[in-house]
Amino acid sequence: MRYTILIIIFFILLPISTFAAVLDIDKDGLSDALETSLGTDLNNPDSDADGYKDGQEVYTGHDPLSPDKEKTSARRVEVDLAKQQLYYFYNNVKIGAMPVSTGLVSMPTPKGKFTIMRKVPVVNYIGPGYNLPNTKWNLEFKRHYYLHGAYWHNQFGKKPMSHGCVNIAYKNAEKLYNFLEAGDEVVVFGKTPHHVPQNIAKALDI
Repeated sequence: MRYTILIIIFFILLPISTFAAVLDIDKDGLSDALETSLGTDLNNPDSDADGYKDGQEVYTGHDPLSPDKEKTSARRVEVDLAKQQLYYFYNNVKIGAMPVSTGLVSMPTPKGKFTIMRKVPVVNYIGPGYNLPNTKWNLEFKRHYYLHGAYWHNQFGKKPMSHGCVNIAYKNAEKLYNFLEAGDEVVVFGKTPHHVPQNIAKALDI
């Protein structure tokens, strides 16, 4: 009973905007705040009646308002070097974020606007001082530079670790791989740090 009361008090004290950000009335995988921004039906988990929930469609890059299975909507990712974070957008609405590890100060991830050149399920990365076979979920955005999964460290969001690629935890890399397609935009900005200051990392809940 006491826990029930505490939960009720917690939700009462939440700001309305925060409550909307976590509330999902129709349980379609999209918060009500996102549904409002994207124009989907808050009370219908399948706005376009195509048999797929709205969240499932959005997070795989499909249009939840059209039964057309082509991925024609605008998708992009932004990589913030200073914060070691990646943000991803659907029709200019930010739908998620994930911590990453970009290139070291001495081997930085290139800044600018790029497009996904190709998707490669598995790559063997070999070079001076490293041999990383069977690396999954690879998205090449500039010749020899990839957004890709990384199984050899857990410093995502804490500090740069790579030779220029953007390292992503496997659980997040797979989501991103399913969301993006060749031709989608990648924007890299900011200044590469030696590490992310602890106060910023804590604020980002890393």
